[in-house]
Amino acid sequence: MTTVQLTEADVQNCTWTLEEVTPDYRRYVGRGTHPATGAPILVRKTEYLAEDALLARNADERNDNDGRRWTQGSGADRNGVPLVKVASVPLNKFYADFAPRLQDGDKDFGKWWLEQDANQPFRTRRGKL
Repeated sequence: MTTVQLTEADVQNCTWTLEEVTPDYRRYVGRGTHPATGAPILVRKTEYLAEDALLARNADERNDNDGRRWTQGSGADRNGVPLVKVASVPLNKFYADFAPRLQDGDKDFGKWWLEQDANQPFRTRRGKL
């Protein structure tokens, strides 16, 4: 079996079967044929269901961190530099948005993405990164 990167357009003609449901996600298996090559494809899709709870937790943390210094209460450091949690991003968003950019060597993308107004709900701290 060969593993290849598929796009959303590549799996448009798949028939999806619900495989698993948990409180946090639904997992589907899709079977179909690749639109360009006609090769049979088998793909798994995971739908994250707990995003609302994650965003609520992020908002609570953001509010709790208001008025604190960036390094206050961080408790960990790397080579003398404090490690500060600034966001919680669901894995589906990470793999869709971050991972391809990291593979391409774009180390500044995460900071840029978290600074965008639309992505503020994923932040656990306000301010400039």
